[in-house]
Amino acid sequence: MMPQLPVYSLRRRLLALLIGVVAVLWGLSAVVAFRTAHGEADELFDAQLVQVAETLLAIVATGDSPYVAQEMVEHQHDYQLPVAFQAWRLQESGEWSLLVRSSEMPEVPPTRAPGFDEQEVDGALWRFYSMDHGHSRYRVIVGQNHDARYRLAGEIALHLLAPILIGLPLIALAIWIVVGRALAPLDAVARAMGGLEPGRLLPVQVKGPLPAEIAPLVSSLDALLKRLGEALDSEKRFTADAAHELRTPLAALRIQAQVASRTEDEVGRRHALSQVLSGVERMTHLVEQLLTLARLDPDAALAGGVRADLADVAGQVCSVLAAQAIRRDQSLSLEATDAFVVAGNRWWLEVLVRNLVDNALRYTPEGGTVRVVVDPAARCLRVEDDGPGIPPDMQEQVLTRFARGQDEEAEGCGLGLSIVARIVRILGARLEFGPGLPRDGRAGLAVTVRFPSPGAAPEA
Repeated sequence: MMPQLPVYSLRRRLLALLIGVVAVLWGLSAVVAFRTAHGEADELFDAQLVQVAETLLAIVATGDSPYVAQEMVEHQHDYQLPVAFQAWRLQESGEWSLLVRSSEMPEVPPTRAPGFDEQEVDGALWRFYSMDHGHSRYRVIVGQNHDARYRLAGEIALHLLAPILIGLPLIALAIWIVVGRALAPLDAVARAMGGLEPGRLLPVQVKGPLPAEIAPLVSSLDALLKRLGEALDSEKRFTADAAHELRTPLAALRIQAQVASRTEDEVGRRHALSQVLSGVERMTHLVEQLLTLARLDPDAALAGGVRADLADVAGQVCSVLAAQAIRRDQSLSLEATDAFVVAGNRWWLEVLVRNLVDNALRYTPEGGTVRVVVDPAARCLRVEDDGPGIPPDMQEQVLTRFARGQDEEAEGCGLGLSIVARIVRILGARLEFGPGLPRDGRAGLAVTVRFPSPGAAPEA
């Protein structure tokens, strides 16, 4: 018994995957938006630093009070970041004197080169801009804390992505509805399959058109149901035929047994017992054939790429059936000079050869001839006899279960050629009928099994 595979919800998996993809895309968009906003903000804030530095330098260089510049710079718009600053004047002694410094401005020396510069002060990263007033002795340094820039860039990115974040539940709901509608045909197929009756394996009936992805599944199910229906019908016919075939010999056995138990005539009793033994042999043969049919599993025929020597198989079968031929004064010969290896389970090949030879021995009159030929060059097995043969119009009929040829009195149950046909079909071979060994006005019969070339795919 195969282990039960884990079951999961396709709808939930699709929902999780799609929402996960949306969430990942949202996260990537957030990263891109933050980096873009940060880059744009850096350019804007750098321009702000330059503007503040120019304004501050113009004020202190014209002799105005530096505190006027401080008041102007510290009153920024709401959308502007606070700018820290300081202004210096170079004395005649060559030393720099501080004119003004904002409260947020860290202590940085005035000797830094003009232009932009980044420096970590007290554990915080600052961006500074230094500027001189031409060849004058004034210098201003303005700066902004990078943390403030990061916060502002994050706020900008959040404002941009907030609608998407708020809409994620709505997106999830929309995905749930869309996935549900997309999987509705699968639910319809499941309901149709659940409504099938064991005794009536009809094609799956689904209302409306099917998606192209589901149509092959439904077609495969219909094909499987058709094969199962045909197999069930065949088994029903087989059961009915088997019951009929068993009923008649069982009734005959009962009659003969009653005769043997009631008659006082010793000769009559022995004759009745002889008929009982003969009937038992027939019943044994019938049961063996029925069991053989039940064991014909197509999956085991070519499992594992097994191969067997047909010439060796034929030799073994002929040696076993030689006693049967001797009892009927029949000639049984084998022509197999070279090995003939074919694809197939050895037991299957033994059943094939045994049924062909046994069928020929049973339908060939006493003193007749049966010849088995293994021909590797033609890739065939041929069993010939000088019996009554089979007319062309009956050759298809004798391949069905419990069918017999013209000689209804011959020993047998009508399953031999049915078993042969079944094995031949599964092995991908071909079964042919033809004239056999002519004798006393009889055409005889030759049954030929032609095996496929190596590598050819067998039929199912």
